[in-house]
Amino acid sequence: MKKIRPYLWRGGALVLAAALVVLLVLSGMGLSTQEPEPLPQSPAQTIRTEGQGGASQQEKPNAPEQPEDPEDEDTPEEPETPEQPDEEPPQEEPDAPEQPENPTDNPEQPEQPGDNPQPGDNPGKGDNDGPGPVKPEPGPSDDTSTRIITDLSNCEITYNQLTDDTLPFYAYLINPNGETLKVKLQNSDTPMNGRYLTSADGKNYTARMVRNETNHITLYRKKGNTTVEEVRFSIRYVAQKADEDHPTIGEHPPTIVTNLDGVTETSNRNFTLTVKATAYTGSPLYASQIEVQMDGKRITGPTGGPVYEYQLYFPDPIVGDTVEHTITIRAWDGEGNSAFVSYRILYRFVDTGDVIGTAYIVIDATTVGLDVMEEPYTYKIRQNTPASYAVIEALEEWGYEYEYSGSMDVGFYLRRISRGGMMDYPAIPENLWSKILQDGLTLTGQTDNNSLGEFDYTQGSGWMYSVGGNTYAGKGLSGYYLTDGDTLYLRFTLAYGKDIGGYSSTGGSYGLLPSYCGKWLNGTYIEEHVWGEPTQTVAPDCTHPGEISAVCTVCGDRKDQQEVPPLGHDFVETGRTEPGEDGTPGYIEYTCSRCGEQKQEPIPAVNAGWLPRRRRLPDYAMTGARYER
Repeated sequence: MKKIRPYLWRGGALVLAAALVVLLVLSGMGLSTQEPEPLPQSPAQTIRTEGQGGASQQEKPNAPEQPEDPEDEDTPEEPETPEQPDEEPPQEEPDAPEQPENPTDNPEQPEQPGDNPQPGDNPGKGDNDGPGPVKPEPGPSDDTSTRIITDLSNCEITYNQLTDDTLPFYAYLINPNGETLKVKLQNSDTPMNGRYLTSADGKNYTARMVRNETNHITLYRKKGNTTVEEVRFSIRYVAQKADEDHPTIGEHPPTIVTNLDGVTETSNRNFTLTVKATAYTGSPLYASQIEVQMDGKRITGPTGGPVYEYQLYFPDPIVGDTVEHTITIRAWDGEGNSAFVSYRILYRFVDTGDVIGTAYIVIDATTVGLDVMEEPYTYKIRQNTPASYAVIEALEEWGYEYEYSGSMDVGFYLRRISRGGMMDYPAIPENLWSKILQDGLTLTGQTDNNSLGEFDYTQGSGWMYSVGGNTYAGKGLSGYYLTDGDTLYLRFTLAYGKDIGGYSSTGGSYGLLPSYCGKWLNGTYIEEHVWGEPTQTVAPDCTHPGEISAVCTVCGDRKDQQEVPPLGHDFVETGRTEPGEDGTPGYIEYTCSRCGEQKQEPIPAVNAGWLPRRRRLPDYAMTGARYER
């Protein structure tokens, strides 16, 4: 028997330890508290019950998180250095220690955590039919404080999850102690201050959600007219988004174009992913409407736009030289349309500094009449080496000196390149210069004949770069990593990129014109006007011709001008003066109904140049007036 007692002690200790573990696990099963905003009160609890209503929401009393050792428990003191058995303990269960007399210490009874009562864990077993105080059981952590119980949370819900856009939820007070709960809904269908919701049973509510909008539900604990606690939940109600099983959703899903199209393998550890998403209307989608993930983890912090850059980093394989990664891209508009694409990319390990591909560097100064200045330079891309090294290597090969700010690895910006006599004969295109003047840019003049750099000619001049020639990155050269086959164009702008197609990447708003409706690239001018239908752009008047032409809806330029003949005057009589008896001529006054110009037309006098003489006959012969010549 002596030999068996240590086993009994040890077995009893193990059972007690297991009971404590069970209590701790059960005490942690409640859902976390929601406290989005507020008043410095105890937060509401977010709990999903199995049944909503009646006795199913009656909660069990709180039990302590850690059971106290009863004073009368007959548990032998464990020796400091237990005796090691000489053989394996017997297979049958050891004698269990006595259970504590306190019923709340019973490990077989489901534990209700002190801070998170769960009214739905034991549906139908409560003593009351509704929320409110419950007859407490004895225990050191009995809690009678008032708290909000709800299954609301800050979340996103999709249209297919609700019926008739109606969200059912429950919210009520536990241990109200004379307090009441008010529930308010706020969205574009409610008044500005929201609308209070009602509940038939004081627990269950419904809220009508507005699509493609963040709906707010606020819970107020009230003591009379005083708000004791306020908890606000924000619920984004949107269309279901495309995924791997449903790559397109909606009648007009957007299009997604990336530089991974056609790529299955890369050795570039720092891969700059470019993404352009376009709605069916032709409008570009913004970064907030695009989601990029690599191996299930979202990639944040895109740069640029409307073609966005996402920096991917492929970690080295743990085993072997290759490892496969999954890149997913989702884009959506505001009308319930979305699209999803997925790529499986095999990354092949190449050590830092080793060659991973070939790129080409082109220098272009068409904006100042120099066109493409040199033959393209072939550059060997090296692992973990940013594009700034490629530009410097090309400039040195071409024989240019250079100035830059920052460093080759951080904050690199090319300020100026120079070579003797390179700017002896600049020739800014006339149509570009007229745009610069219309734009109201500050003119600065030429620095010298031997260099070209920032602030030459205008305040908005400087060197920019484009990978692929059509879009400009929203990050510096020291943050961009070239990929095999890339062509990097180093271009000079006179107008913050408006003249070379890179204005959007500057992220600013400069000048009076939103666009120059054209690009001066690679020695040519590329027109990008958006012409409207021919309309009368200059109205003719009485003496001057008018004009009909097509007008660019973006910049206001005109083309295809056609002359409209003058209208001529439209004179109407506005006054008349009759000739006088004394031979004074009269006249008619005319005024143009369109322009107001006046003219007079004379009225000749009667018998002008001859006046009749009167002679009165003698009285005896007068039978009436008679004139004689």
